[in-house]
Amino acid sequence: MRNLIAFLIKNSSWFIFIFLELICFYFIFQYNSYQRSIFLGASNEIVGKVYNISGEVVSYFGLKRANEELLLRNAELQDKLLNLEDYIYQKSIDSLKTRAILKDSVIKDNQYDFIISRVINNSISRIENYIWINKGSKEGIRTEMGVVSEQGIVGIVRSVSENYSVIQPVINPKTILSCKVKGSNIPGSLVWTGEDYRYVNLEGFPRYERFEPGDTIITSGYSGIFPEGIIVGYVEDSKGQSDDNFLTLKVKLSTDFATLKNVLVIKNNNKQEIIDLERLVSDDK
Repeated sequence: MRNLIAFLIKNSSWFIFIFLELICFYFIFQYNSYQRSIFLGASNEIVGKVYNISGEVVSYFGLKRANEELLLRNAELQDKLLNLEDYIYQKSIDSLKTRAILKDSVIKDNQYDFIISRVINNSISRIENYIWINKGSKEGIRTEMGVVSEQGIVGIVRSVSENYSVIQPVINPKTILSCKVKGSNIPGSLVWTGEDYRYVNLEGFPRYERFEPGDTIITSGYSGIFPEGIIVGYVEDSKGQSDDNFLTLKVKLSTDFATLKNVLVIKNNNKQEIIDLERLVSDDK
């Protein structure tokens, strides 16, 4: 306290000078409009900058809360988006189940059930192509089940785990199916040459059978995998085979494997009965 008093006494002349200066400035700005306007303009500019700086400081320290609120809002929107996508997906697969391929099929007496699945991986440019779907044994899928889309035939289930399955599509040389021209009762063998994923061949078609470019190729139903009448594609061209009695028909597939998203796995409820009957016949021989 003594040091403070000594300091004030020692510098009292300076304090008096500053006090008198302030009084002078007060009278100048109070009674002179020009000086007062300059002072107010300068003071407003200074105060504005101070407020701007303080606002930025407050805003910076408030970013954490704002970011948290944005993250919560974003999470809510993402949840709504996922629910909407799931709703649209459910609607699309409901439509898939009741449209297109079934209208060209002869499916009676509840012999067939359909397991709706989504494609999670797909190859179209390899020699041996495969498709992965998001359903497995837990949903009732087994090997040797047929697979179709709303556009037409897809392939056959070859491998199954609890939650996933692998399909061997018709664009795989190992896949050979019994098919026929719609309106005909003569089946041929549907095979893929390994060249263009859009085309397959129907081999062993008799020359005496009539057909036209644009005719529809369907499954023959001569196996327990596919029911008769599921669309395969459309005839584009034909050529002779080494045996002059038969033709090979070039078929453009109805299924676009490049954009394949949803499929139906066909469950034949009578397949085990057919297997047991075939086994019985084999045992008798």
